[in-house]
Amino acid sequence: MSMDGHPANLTARRHAHRVLAVGATTFVYTVVMAGGTLTIPLYVLWASQFGFGPLTTVVVFIAYVVGVVGTLLVAGSLSDAIGRRPVLALSLALTALSTVGFALADGLTVLLISRVLSGLATGLITATATSAITELVRGRRTAAVLSTAADVGGLSLGVVAADVLAQCVTAPTHTVFWCYLATCAVAGVSWLVITETADRTARWQPRIRRPVFPDGASRVRSFVASGVLAAASSGVNGFFSSLAPAFLRDDLGVSNFAVIGVGVGALFISALLAQIVMPAALLQRNFGTALLAVGMIVIEAALWTHSAPLFIVGTVFAGAAVGTLIRHGLSVTDALCDPGNRAELNATYFLFLYSGLVVPVLVLGFADQAVGTRVASTMLAALVVSTALVGLALGRHTDPTSTPDTSSSPSTHLTPVEENHE
Repeated sequence: MSMDGHPANLTARRHAHRVLAVGATTFVYTVVMAGGTLTIPLYVLWASQFGFGPLTTVVVFIAYVVGVVGTLLVAGSLSDAIGRRPVLALSLALTALSTVGFALADGLTVLLISRVLSGLATGLITATATSAITELVRGRRTAAVLSTAADVGGLSLGVVAADVLAQCVTAPTHTVFWCYLATCAVAGVSWLVITETADRTARWQPRIRRPVFPDGASRVRSFVASGVLAAASSGVNGFFSSLAPAFLRDDLGVSNFAVIGVGVGALFISALLAQIVMPAALLQRNFGTALLAVGMIVIEAALWTHSAPLFIVGTVFAGAAVGTLIRHGLSVTDALCDPGNRAELNATYFLFLYSGLVVPVLVLGFADQAVGTRVASTMLAALVVSTALVGLALGRHTDPTSTPDTSSSPSTHLTPVEENHE
């Protein structure tokens, strides 16, 4: 009898296939998220090329947020109904289409359309990939690490890669995107090994859906508190994703694209590292809020004193806060999910996250025109910290059983999910 038929060998092969599926899902998630920040260092070049200022830059960025939020409201639960794999494929296709648009952009209109398409891709993949990883990996902490590493890691890779390429290649507003399109093609090949994990028992109709919340008042308060804190951290992301490069150039005198990339990328890189190396006991609301307050204060001090090194220090603190709060929020959300609505509840969480980008960035854009950079950034810092304190207050008296045990060790084992795709 062939040893290939031995149960142990079959189990090993299934485990290996599942590990490949986890890796492929994480890679696809990372690639799509990188597209969300690839444009950040290029806004300065487009502004010069197409003749627009900081407020228009904010509008282009908001177009991305509109795409994300609209998709979460309409199609956040789509993968619960039709499966994770088709939605991941659709997200990749939209990413590729937006990338071609950016590469061929000859005016503001094409930039706006491409940014919306990029937002649609992000809105589709956030809840879908997070749910798929959670269903493939045993252990909430491990799933949360992988999901947030793909999310924040993709954001950091996008901005750093674009900055380095912009410094090294000719015609960066074109070349950066053709290089990224090749990466999307590799992600498309890796999609082929992704395992379907959804039960596909839910029904979906193309309509605006009300956000879904868990059952029980204490569980709702815990979930909303985590969502509000995620929204506060998004205010920081919004600043770094829209106007931070211009601030570094105009207010701190930094002209080298690679240095600007380090300044902006430090936020996303420190957010990623915080989720990986920070002890589980510190991945809590209180500690994340404290880091956020310190980071915003130091960043403001840097802008008022024109100190680039101080700006980097504040960015590291703020990035660690973003990573801590997002990681904690994903852990809470996963603990409150039911298998049949996992993508739907994840979509609500990401709705908090991306909605938090809109108001702070708009305030920053308009205030920058009215009162100047430093006063505008101070207003943003006050708004971000105030929002975080509201989230902290909401979560103070929640039932401890409504939040996950984040002190458990990461698991490298995979769940015995049925491989139900053909």
